[in-house]
Amino acid sequence: MKTVEYLAFVFIGAGILGLIGYLARDFFVDPAVHLVLRVLAGIAAVGFVLLLGYVGWDRIQRARKEPKEIKEVKH
Repeated sequence: MKTVEYLAFVFIGAGILGLIGYLARDFFVDPAVHLVLRVLAGIAAVGFVLLLGYVGWDRIQRARKEPKEIKEVKH
């Protein structure tokens, strides 16, 4: 992939994370929600983002290793 494509993916990811963070802000600053629940929700969100990043990176690496031309099987 080209550098511009990587940069586009970074911007898209940062924008989505920013929107999610903005929408979840009230949850994390509300004193009625226990601190333990806020910490656990934050850990789960970070783990989910890391997993999505790993899966995306793995798919990119696998796509690079595939041959450009796929031979068709004749029946």
